[in-house]
Amino acid sequence: MSLYDVVTFEEFWPRYLRLHARRETQLAHAAGTLSAIVLALVALASRQPLLLLAAPLVDFAIAQLSHRLFEGNATTPWAHPLWHARAELRMFRLVC
Repeated sequence: MSLYDVVTFEEFWPRYLRLHARRETQLAHAAGTLSAIVLALVALASRQPLLLLAAPLVDFAIAQLSHRLFEGNATTPWAHPLWHARAELRMFRLVC
């Protein structure tokens, strides 16, 4: 069964968590999310649009690296970007 064989975010969430089972992966994702938030804030404060474009790329790079290093898997956030963004923020809150 695919990660996306669901209809609602609440059905997606437990599957997302299974892909992020290790604490190291969760911490890396939190670091990526925090990096993206900081880059976005700095971009807005300094009026540097390239930093704003870099924010999600940095988050994605850190997240995918953590999957390969710690979980031995990969995710496809572009398949359902809003669910992934919501899950990232929920996991960030839980890690913090």
